[in-house]
Amino acid sequence: MRYEYINEPTVELRTEQPYVAIPIQVTLKDWAQTTVLLPEIYDWLNKKDIEPSGEPFYRYWCIGSEDAEFSLEVGVPIERMVTGDERVIASFIPGGSYAIAVHQGPPDQLGISLKQLEEWTKKEELDIDKRWEADDEIWNGRFEYYLTDPELEPDLHKWQIEIAFLLMQDDAA
Repeated sequence: MRYEYINEPTVELRTEQPYVAIPIQVTLKDWAQTTVLLPEIYDWLNKKDIEPSGEPFYRYWCIGSEDAEFSLEVGVPIERMVTGDERVIASFIPGGSYAIAVHQGPPDQLGISLKQLEEWTKKEELDIDKRWEADDEIWNGRFEYYLTDPELEPDLHKWQIEIAFLLMQDDAA
């Protein structure tokens, strides 16, 4: 199979990783509200003299649409667990096996890559750690890691975003 925006997916075992994040609920119409959160998180880390230990990410808990809200966290990995506050939370990226692919191109084309990675997991008979509650699709580990710094690379076609889906324990590598 040829993929339009992603490299050949793989399965990777990852260890648990602490992070800090700001939770948000937002529709696609109001998505710009998410992009202003990263500078706020980096400022929070800087004030507490905490170094990031990885790329910024979006962690999706509940998938929305144009009109239905996404429930997600905009976060940054850190070395050690810390205490959050009334705005910033501290948590862990779960350890386990992840289906991984890197999207190359504009973020507005990411939906194509997400669909391709989901199709790949089905073809490989891998179960993503998600469930349905009523009409809501709930994920235990759906991440987008932003590998490209927009200040260093303004060309959206050169951006890279790693997609990582936590797999059910039975699919551990």
